[in-house]
Amino acid sequence: MLNLAQIQQHDSEDMLHLLSTFSEQCRRGWEIGEALDLAGCDERIPNNIVIAGMGGSGIGGDLVKAVAGTEFPCPIIVHRGYTLPAFVSSQTLFVAVSYSGNTEETLLSVKKAFAQGAKILAVTSGGKLKGFADAHGFPCLAIPAGQPPRASLGYLLMPILSVFARLGYTLDLNLQSDLEEAVALLARMAVDFQPDAPESQPKQLAHALHGKLPVIYASQELEAVAMRWKGQINENGKSLAYYSVYPEMNHNEIEGWKHPPALTRSCHVLQLRDPAAPSQTQRRMDITAELIQSYTGGIAQVHSEGTSLLTRLLSLVAIGDWTSYYLAILYEQNPTPVRRIEELKRRLET
Repeated sequence: MLNLAQIQQHDSEDMLHLLSTFSEQCRRGWEIGEALDLAGCDERIPNNIVIAGMGGSGIGGDLVKAVAGTEFPCPIIVHRGYTLPAFVSSQTLFVAVSYSGNTEETLLSVKKAFAQGAKILAVTSGGKLKGFADAHGFPCLAIPAGQPPRASLGYLLMPILSVFARLGYTLDLNLQSDLEEAVALLARMAVDFQPDAPESQPKQLAHALHGKLPVIYASQELEAVAMRWKGQINENGKSLAYYSVYPEMNHNEIEGWKHPPALTRSCHVLQLRDPAAPSQTQRRMDITAELIQSYTGGIAQVHSEGTSLLTRLLSLVAIGDWTSYYLAILYEQNPTPVRRIEELKRRLET
């Protein structure tokens, strides 16, 4: 079983502290959005919103889109890559998100968006993106530096939601009230999930995933959360992981649960559940679990907590983050460094 000695041995850069203070980070992130000077900003709803970011910076955009849901007054597109959609224009709000401020894909795309006349909002702790924002006079949400982007989600998500609420984009969403509920739940989870607390769900899930290939399934509405689980297991746990969504996977992937049997038996399936998913999707998830159970190495159901959509999404995020952390400890890995990512960046610069 996991113990404090193992954690002290492997978590030398204190990822535990960043996980434990996620609720505080969400509140501070919201306050950063509230403090931004919006004088001169066009409060008319744009034709479309493009949120550009990669990795831990990009997932904030996916969660903004998930929180906004289908009721948002204009399309939200999360952009990952070097090229830019041709529809980006003066009627576009382009949100460039780079924790470091030096993500090359985001820097290239924001320069193209600026050249195409888009309205720009930056989210960064500094770097070249901050310099570009200052040079051209567009608003910048300045967030604290000095921690991994994936451990800075509160700073990469909440300021954007706060600004959107101030601009009137979120319509009937009561995000201020939702924030209070989310912060309270995340604070309680941080206590319940501590290493010295009784055996928690993240510890149990980490043990179930240890030595297995995590396969994360979720409704389409929870795709951002499933993507977050995959990324956290990759970066924190130093482990491969895979995700797919319902109902699409029922039209193809469900047939793949047969061969090769050595692989399917090494997979542990996690189904992320939320009551907002359509009833037909819920039925699909139940039936799919029955159909593939005998081919897998196990199936677990992970349920959201809370009332508001924001709270439920972040509750699942928190469970996944803590699970990936404990999985890293089981693999005897320091969850903080991402040496292959840094080496790739180094080689790209030469």
